[in-house]
Amino acid sequence: MPNGVSQGEKPTGTGYTNITGAVHVKTIAYFDSSHDMPEEVIDAAGFIPVKIMGDVHKSNDPADQYLPKFFCPAARSWLTEALSRSGDWEGIVFAHGCDATNRHFDVWKLHVQTPFLYWFNSPIKTDAVAARFFRKELERLIAALEKQFGTQVMEECLREALRKSNEVKKRLRELSALRSTKDVSNREYLEIITHCLSSSKDASIAALDSALNEWKSRGPFPAGKRRFYLTGSDITYPEFMDLLDECGIRVVRDDLSLGERYFATSFTETGDPLNAIVDYYMNIPRPATKLSIGGRVDFILKSLEETPVDAVLSQNLKFCEPYAYDSVIVNDEIREKGFRVLHLEREFTPVTDHQVMNRITAFTEML
Repeated sequence: MPNGVSQGEKPTGTGYTNITGAVHVKTIAYFDSSHDMPEEVIDAAGFIPVKIMGDVHKSNDPADQYLPKFFCPAARSWLTEALSRSGDWEGIVFAHGCDATNRHFDVWKLHVQTPFLYWFNSPIKTDAVAARFFRKELERLIAALEKQFGTQVMEECLREALRKSNEVKKRLRELSALRSTKDVSNREYLEIITHCLSSSKDASIAALDSALNEWKSRGPFPAGKRRFYLTGSDITYPEFMDLLDECGIRVVRDDLSLGERYFATSFTETGDPLNAIVDYYMNIPRPATKLSIGGRVDFILKSLEETPVDAVLSQNLKFCEPYAYDSVIVNDEIREKGFRVLHLEREFTPVTDHQVMNRITAFTEML
């Protein structure tokens, strides 16, 4: 029988109903340091894709048995989550990310107990050779899922997964646009995105429709707040977004993976669905962990042309070296266009960092 489905149980898409009538949700988690994991393939295979995002409120001591403390604290938190929750998932797909997290996979193979742990080698480049490589990797992933779970990833299932993913991205774009005109807190924006990354597409669409109706009825953008563009390392916990609100900042645009990178573009819904997936992931805005830095700057500058902002906040998580190195070139390019930029390094903690608050407050007072 397929892994996770025992005798007397019938697979039914994203869940199965056993002989007692209880419905069990089937999920496959994925490790992704940016937005390079084709979650639509997991969806088409009949599972709910769940992004591993860690929990800043829990100690990283479990992961610190295997990783040094000067390693990216977010990545250590992701390992901590996997060590405690791998039994909740049917398996884990590990996507190529930054140089540090790539080596992370070797630790997971030895210490994370899961019946299915798969390495998805997302390419760094976006040229024709990389596109062909990416398609081969998609085919290998599909074959591995089919073999492990005794399922078949049909072309029509892939098409439906792309269609639903587009519906989610379309609604997220509408919600994101309201940030610059309505009273929408930074926390609310982050929480709706993280909800979409840990729920079925149907549940996400329902939640987004509800949020759209509610956000559209909100009051206007608060007079006492500043409009900011946010770039750099991903923000994975709402307390940092609360800190920005306390400093009088509302993020109205961003290029984060837990943000606009996830919904900036859509899939083509005609033709070969695998080619559509390749085309999508080859053309989304690039993070600091991928080539090229020019494409990332272009996306940021285009966003800044579309939406007026008071300034740009660039930040990197401590030990997040790709964004720390990247920030020098990116921020210089933004400043050359006449924008005010503040760059800071932050800790991985939900506790209010008053030094960071003082720097941000001083910066906003000079605007």
